[in-house]
This record gives sequence, C-alpha cells and structure tokens, in this order.
Amino acid sequence: MAEIRDDALLLRRIPYSETSLICYFLTAEHGRITVMARGARRPKNNFRASLEPLYDLQVSWRTGRTGMGTLVDIQRGCSLLQPALSLHGLELLAMASRLFQEGDPQGFDETKAALLLLAERGQHQGLPGAVWFLLDVAGWLGDLSHCWQCGREAEQIMFWQHARLVCGQCGQGMPVSMGLRKSIAAVVSGGSVRLSAGDVDSWHTMIRQLLNEHGIKITGSL
Repeated sequence: MAEIRDDALLLRRIPYSETSLICYFLTAEHGRITVMARGARRPKNNFRASLEPLYDLQVSWRTGRTGMGTLVDIQRGCSLLQPALSLHGLELLAMASRLFQEGDPQGFDETKAALLLLAERGQHQGLPGAVWFLLDVAGWLGDLSHCWQCGREAEQIMFWQHARLVCGQCGQGMPVSMGLRKSIAAVVSGGSVRLSAGDVDSWHTMIRQLLNEHGIKITGSL
C-alpha cells in the first residue's frame, strides 16, 4: 500500500490490545481518518511521546483493506494552546469528533480555527466563540439576522426558544438583544468586543440548550 502523509490533529485515541492504540485524526487533505498505531502503548515506542492532542502533527499512514489504516510515522510540532486552556481545548476536540465524521471533507481547518480563537481570546470569550464557530460551520446554526422559523428579518429583540432564534410572532423565550447578536458575530469573526456578564450568561445558555438538543454532554465551563 502507498504511504500517505498529511498535517493532522489528534481527536481521540483508544487502547487496542495490550500494546496498540486506535487513533482518530482530522487531516488537512484527507478529512477524518482512523489508523492503528501498533505498539504505541509500549514504554519505548516511538509513537508514544508524539500521540498527543492539541499539537500540530504530521502523520504518515498506509491505508488498509478493511478501512482502517496503519500509522507509519508521526512528527509532533508546536503546542496549540497554553496549559491553562488545555481542558477547554480538549472539549473542542471532543465536539469536533462528534461534528466531523469519517469521510467528511472538512474539519481540520475549522477545528484549528476554533482552537486559535480560544488561544487568542481565552476562556471568557474564546471558548463560547470557538464552540459557536464549530456549530455554525457544521450547519447546526441559523443566521442571527433572521428568525430561524419563518425567515423574517430579525427584530430589535429576538427570543431563544427550544434552541432556536425566533421572532416575537413565532414564539417567546429568553430575550436575545440585537447587541448580543452583533457581539456574537464579532467574537466569532475575531473582532474586539466587550461582553457584559449578562450577555455572556445568555450566550452560554444558548449554547448549552443547543448542545443538549443534540445530545452532546458538556462540562461546567460553559
């Protein structure tokens, strides 16, 4: 089998037998892949120190007849996050693992962009911004300038009802002001904006309800 090389992010690793790991990667050119890292659990194996999430990686693998490839080589580059943000970064990787499946052409660039947003903006704005960005590119969100139910252009005050942004004619719920909607768009696009504590709480509520709607469990950081 021909050897393939690509930039990658490690999403997840699962023990297989007493010595190996099954690894899930998002790659730049080949989407999400699953490969077997044979012997990676042995103390002196060359893969052991490099198979870490939240790093720039370059991996080489050979495709398999049953769909699972075999890891041939891995080179670890720079860390993508400061240690204080690592747990939040792992949350983003877990979410990306749900959003981008085997065979999807996207995922690598989007997840790296989300991690960069977290790195630049920190937990207060960067974490909800990164989560919102991933949900948006995965197609789970609507346009904040229109009602997600009837398509009517957004009013001064919209409402968050059953994890959807609706106008006053389509429902009621938690008020979502025009200022919050503009702030969300600004944070996600990398702009500088100051969010009040109330707006941050509202944004977190919107994200939690949306994730719960899709059965994604989250920690207390959102």
